Formats: sequence, structure tokens, C-alpha cells
Amino acid sequence: MPITRRQTLAASALLARPAWAQDFPNRPIRVIVPYAAGGTDQYIRLLQNDFAQRLGQPVVIESVVGGGGGIGANRVRTSAPDGYALLFGGTAALTVVPRIQNQPYTAADFAPVCQLVALPIMVAAKRGFPHRSAQAMLDAARARPESISFGSPGIGSSPHLAGEAMARAAGVKLLHVPYAGIAPAMTALLAGDIDLVVGAPGIIMPTVESHGIIPLAQTGATRSAALPDLVALKELGLEVDLVTRFGFFAPKQTPEPILDHLDRLFRDAAAAPAYAQAMQRAFNEVQLQDRAQFGRALAEEDRAMARLIEQLALR
Repeated sequence: MPITRRQTLAASALLARPAWAQDFPNRPIRVIVPYAAGGTDQYIRLLQNDFAQRLGQPVVIESVVGGGGGIGANRVRTSAPDGYALLFGGTAALTVVPRIQNQPYTAADFAPVCQLVALPIMVAAKRGFPHRSAQAMLDAARARPESISFGSPGIGSSPHLAGEAMARAAGVKLLHVPYAGIAPAMTALLAGDIDLVVGAPGIIMPTVESHGIIPLAQTGATRSAALPDLVALKELGLEVDLVTRFGFFAPKQTPEPILDHLDRLFRDAAAAPAYAQAMQRAFNEVQLQDRAQFGRALAEEDRAMARLIEQLALR
């Protein structure tokens, strides 16, 4: 039986696959985190040594700040697609930032590798706020439009969009007050200058006991294991399902055998019970997704953010 050209190519591809595993990596891997050090990078610094041991090469973590994550993301986009320059960041850097900051890329310019962490966005109220549940707060906002203010880390940030999505789903108008980051927004909440703040649980929860801040709700589809007592907005009948996903990305043309190799090793390291426990203590939740799952979640988020940004006229 004659061997066709297609069969020859398929056989060659199969023979080539072990070479990828054997040759990659043969030098240090650089992971760019597109935010200031001490924040998102903490999700992978706990695993840095484990990553290096599994890969057989050092893993260097570098913070590249600016543009809401856009500068670091673009640096990875323009890197050689060989697996040696990766991005670790929130999906908003790919689905939101290029739409509102005119960055020269889209989510389609990146190859998802895997997801490690997914955080719901939390809504909390100032000390002494008269409406001590999310439903009561929304009822009051419905009765008096823009009488309740919420602070966020800035226009177009994930918390801002989550707050607006909540308001739209509930049919209410809240007064958005943007700040230069979550820290000044929290300072304003503690001072009573704003009624609500929307942000990451790890930032807000430490103030609940120390300063009497009132947790109201979270934006994930279901309650978080790290915050089992905090109601999800979907439980109130609101069609809001927003989480901030953090994971690894590579330049688009990175070969699939390399992506598969990185996907498997990163998820194996993050599957350690000690990592999940450390994340939960900080009100974060490990939620592993492989390359295919993460890609689908990214595409779905990209479509949803396009619609929301258009509705809010943030372009």
C-alpha cells in the first residue's frame, strides 16, 4: 500500500513531539506580571521554586507596570513565540485594557496556557451604612437613583465594570467614584466619603473586623469557598457572573507541544493542597483550568466585556 504525503507528514509530527519535551526548556523562563510587585505576583511566587524544579530551569518573575497591565502584556505579545517569555496576569488585561486604552493587541494575540486562580469581585459598605444586605442596598438605590456611591480602582477596571454590571442587572443607578487604585478607594470608604467599594476580597476582608466594613455580596455565579457566607448576586436573581481570572499566557504562535508542556507542569504544581490553603487564607480561590478550558473562558469573557464596554460608552 503506497504511503501518502499526508501520512508521511503525520508520522513526522509524531516523531517530532518527543524532541519538544527533550529540548524545552534549555534556558530560564521569564514570566512578566504586568502590575506592581507585591500584588498579583504573589499568586505564583509561592510556586516559583516548584515551577523551576519541574521545568529544570529557573523561572524569573518580572513586574512590568503601566497601562493597566497593557505594557507588560504587549511586551509578551511581541516576544518570540518559543515559550521563554510568558505573561501571568488577569484576563482583564486582555479583554478590557486594549478596548479602553488603545493598546495594539487583542485577546486573540495570546495563547492561553492555564488558569490558576479565579476571584469573585466583592461589594462592601462603609461602617454604619444603614442597608446591611445587598438586597436592601439595591432597593434603596432603586428608590433614589445615584443616592448611593461606589468607589473602584478606576474607570474601566474590573471592579468598576462589576459595579456597573450589578447596577444594570438590578435596574438601579449608582454613583461611580473612580480612584487611582484600590488603596485610595479603601481609604475613602474607611473615611466614609463613599458608601460602597468594589474590589478584590483579599483587599477588603481584612477591614471587615478591624474597621467594621460590611460585606454585602460577591459577583461570581456561586459562593466562593474562601467566602462561603457572602451571598452571590445570582442568588438575588441578578444575571451577574464576573470573576477575575489569573493565569498564564504565551504569544499566539507558540507551538502547541510547548503550550501543553507548560500547561501540565504549572497545573501540577498549583494542585498542591498547601497552595490552595495559602490562597484561601488570603481570601483567594485556586480554580485550575487547562489550556482548552481557559481558552473558552477567555473568549466568553472577551465577548461579554465588549458588550458591557459598548453599553457604558467607555471606548
